[in-house]
Amino acid sequence: MARNLFISDEVVLCAYIAMHGRGDISEDVVQKLTNRSLSSILMKVQNIAAMLREEGYRCSPQISSLAGLPAGMKGRRTNWDVVRTLPLKDRAAFLSLCNEVFAKYDLER
Repeated sequence: MARNLFISDEVVLCAYIAMHGRGDISEDVVQKLTNRSLSSILMKVQNIAAMLREEGYRCSPQISSLAGLPAGMKGRRTNWDVVRTLPLKDRAAFLSLCNEVFAKYDLER
């Protein structure tokens, strides 16, 4: 069975949720991009939160980490190539990037 990999636009939105919580964007909006299951999106947000925390970034307390490994061991780095290029330290620029994703798909948050 072929894997249904996350597209970079989904990763952008999931990373924003991981860092800043669900106040501006929620997983149900991400679901509208590719109609991926909500449970898969929730796990992606948690996986990104785990990676960000491993790298020393603060994430929303709303989001728990999902690494799939015992504490102290590093988890999978899926999509880190996308996440590390995002404006992680500039919330306004990050939200602006998310708004570009919404405009591209003609979505509202």
